[in-house]
Amino acid sequence: MIKRIIILKDKKPLINRNYESISKPGEGLGSFQTIVDNLIAKVLPGQRIEEISGEHKLAYELDKSILFLVAADKNEVALLEIFLPELKNLFYAVFPRDYVLGWEGEDTSIFKGFEAKLDQLRSAFENRIMTKAGSRRVLDTLSVMELPQRLQKTAYAILDKKIASFEEIISLTNVSPQEAVANIQEILNAGFLYTTKVGNKVYYSVKAFGEAKPISTAAPSAPLAASITTPATKTAETSTLQPEQRKSLAIKRDIHKGNMPFFIKQFKKDLDKVFNAIINRKPVLVIINPETDKNQVLLNMVLDTLQCFAPERELRIINYAKEFIHPREADIIRIESNLTQYYTNEVILDLDHKKILHGENAVYLADLIKEMTKMKHDECVSLLLNRVTLIEKLAKDWAKIKKLNLPPEEFITNVRAKYNPAIIQVMDNVAENVFMQE
Repeated sequence: MIKRIIILKDKKPLINRNYESISKPGEGLGSFQTIVDNLIAKVLPGQRIEEISGEHKLAYELDKSILFLVAADKNEVALLEIFLPELKNLFYAVFPRDYVLGWEGEDTSIFKGFEAKLDQLRSAFENRIMTKAGSRRVLDTLSVMELPQRLQKTAYAILDKKIASFEEIISLTNVSPQEAVANIQEILNAGFLYTTKVGNKVYYSVKAFGEAKPISTAAPSAPLAASITTPATKTAETSTLQPEQRKSLAIKRDIHKGNMPFFIKQFKKDLDKVFNAIINRKPVLVIINPETDKNQVLLNMVLDTLQCFAPERELRIINYAKEFIHPREADIIRIESNLTQYYTNEVILDLDHKKILHGENAVYLADLIKEMTKMKHDECVSLLLNRVTLIEKLAKDWAKIKKLNLPPEEFITNVRAKYNPAIIQVMDNVAENVFMQE
């Protein structure tokens, strides 16, 4: 549920709608003043960011001197992708952007009439209709190629945007509304695309919002302390690590002290999610309590074993964290179990209960793990070195093809003919998450 909406111009509140206690004209920002001050101090023009702060999920964007900020429950979805853009569009439809940018008055009562429209937008968003997560196929580069050629332009447009309205699809593809309707319907009939209806407007997304890519989270003990970096805007970041944690990153793990067969036996399913996260340069969180000599030996064995998943890359490992550590700080972070609420998308390896939370399965990696159950540890290390090298080579070549917009069919056909076809899914993910960012 959306709890608060704030729009500021040069630090001056134009709109301050508090739905926990409906705000009155001239009412200050109250407890949100510190949050707003922190945002103003760090956010850059053009950045659109979502993060957790205390009990709120925040979505905000700075458009030159105008800051749009939405606060909601931590489990709210589609704030960044749908509500924030709709808020901006609605505000500028009522108050033209050039007018607001040039406005230098003191009396903000001229913006008061916007609150009724704001309430309507919030109500429509709260009553949106969304396709259930997991009920559709995820649209990716390879699945687009499965579609008839006449649909691929529309499918690629949605894939590139990740989420698009009907109007945006028409604009991106330059097709008529009738053709756009027919194309979208065929893609839906093929089992792809998730839909979200807000009022009379429909959005199409490649994934369900519950499966969206990880949100950036700020430390619960220090709201908004962790700055955010997007691929398009790299800024200086302040590390959230303590000195002893930074030191732990430099500790080298001995892969020959790992025990892959034992590790695999501890988990009956989903270990491929851990492998998938590491090979895609995504963090893995580890839980093991209490602090005993036996558990410390087990933890060291697990950390050495996890390093085997990246035989030519030294993983950054934080041995223990009692407070929130931003996922960007390390590859493996051992955390206390009570911190899991702040990591809503990262893979969690729970050694206490022998289960794995979150993450994405990969058939190729699951088959590889089955193959390793019959091997000794050193044989597993040799196999992983071979397979990881292969995956990264293919992913690097695939990323070049995508960057240059070269015809993909011949490359995919050759990969499918030479290797297990399931490797294509892993190759595509690694290309997107690692080599497309270079």
